[in-house]
Amino acid sequence: MNAVCSNIAATIGYAKTIIADVDDASMTEQPLGMNHPAWILLHLATAADYAAKLLGGDGVCPSDWNEKADTKKPLSKNRADYPAKDVLVATLEAAYKNASELYAKMTPESLQAPQKLGFFETELPTVDDMSTFLLVSHANLHLGQLSAWRRATGKGPLF
Repeated sequence: MNAVCSNIAATIGYAKTIIADVDDASMTEQPLGMNHPAWILLHLATAADYAAKLLGGDGVCPSDWNEKADTKKPLSKNRADYPAKDVLVATLEAAYKNASELYAKMTPESLQAPQKLGFFETELPTVDDMSTFLLVSHANLHLGQLSAWRRATGKGPLF
């Protein structure tokens, strides 16, 4: 396993740990207007699908998830507007596993190809740069939000 794939596995393991004791009913609570767990998990799963497509594969998320995960739209506080927690976690895990498997099959030459997602093309110019960002850095940024959300809702530290 290469370093990127092992980091992806560690990131998803961490995600499952920090969401484990969050009950489904509280998944759309927004203390201090924070991004809530339902949106964070949905957003991360769709980001992994973007990486999968960039890596030459297909995504695993339902087609309506992209609109719900849009960063330009306000989050809904209505719990019924998001999938159940177990569906979110399972899809998150499947999306990252899918993208990790695709990444592991890439050749060094294909990873150095220009990325054409339409954003961060200057900062993250190659398929390798963008897919690694989406699958590791971006994921951990949002897991930091989830960790802060946990503390804002009264949950203690995990370690």
